[in-house]
Amino acid sequence: MEHNYSVFDAHCDTLCFALDDGKSLYCNDCHIDFERLSRCRKYTQVFACFIDPVYKSCAAERTLDLIDAYHSQKDAAPENVKTVLSIEGGEGIYSLAALRNYYRLGVRIAALTWNFTNHIAAGALEKDENKGLTEFGKSVVKEMNRIGMLIDVSHLNRKSFFDIAQITDMPLIATHSCSDYICSHPRNLTDEQFEVIKNTGGCVGINFYPEFLTRSAECTVDDIVRHIDRFMELGGENNIGIGADFDGVDRLPDGINGAQDTYKLFERLARLGYSDGAIEKISHKNFERVLESL
Repeated sequence: MEHNYSVFDAHCDTLCFALDDGKSLYCNDCHIDFERLSRCRKYTQVFACFIDPVYKSCAAERTLDLIDAYHSQKDAAPENVKTVLSIEGGEGIYSLAALRNYYRLGVRIAALTWNFTNHIAAGALEKDENKGLTEFGKSVVKEMNRIGMLIDVSHLNRKSFFDIAQITDMPLIATHSCSDYICSHPRNLTDEQFEVIKNTGGCVGINFYPEFLTRSAECTVDDIVRHIDRFMELGGENNIGIGADFDGVDRLPDGINGAQDTYKLFERLARLGYSDGAIEKISHKNFERVLESL
């Protein structure tokens, strides 16, 4: 089935399956493949190089291996599918030279931590609220600003987030996060954080992971909508997108089995009275605007 929607999905972890399990990005049994993305009018997919903590001692090598897996298969994407490369976890950014080289290899977005603290910043699960951006981390942020690489705040703790907000002069993005007001979780964003992102001209990609969406055992598309509604209430029509976290989660809302079902969210928004213009912003235009600002 083809759908007349354009989509920008700011985060998936499919590259790990391509590298570790030899999965084809064109056709596979994961949440995402190019064949399914091609059914939309236009689809932009951000592929993350996720640095699992088990690779901490060889993080740079792991980062390069994932980048290589991306470049080995990205040209298989159909004409209506665009791909973007990101890093999730900055353990492989061992120097500013390494950061620049990742940029030269195509990385345009980087989350400086995963859930845990590293040499750059404190992660979302850090227990010490006093830990934030390190001195080296400050130099990383400034260099990312200089070269034009977007900072992804999704996995930072609160202090690191605000430390970065004080020194960055680029739009901030959270590629795959939800509203802490709707569902309290260290990985979700407070209203104050969303206001900061909004004021930078940035964007938040709503994560489809049920644990971030609802406290209930049941999870549906309407739970995704509740987070969009909250950010809309905060004046964020120009600052909301999607970052489904496909292939990075162990379950999804009922009726969402992969990228082929993303359109159901937009159909639901339409039935709830969202205008075509607002839906287009959320589905793709907001993140496209931020990326085009680089």
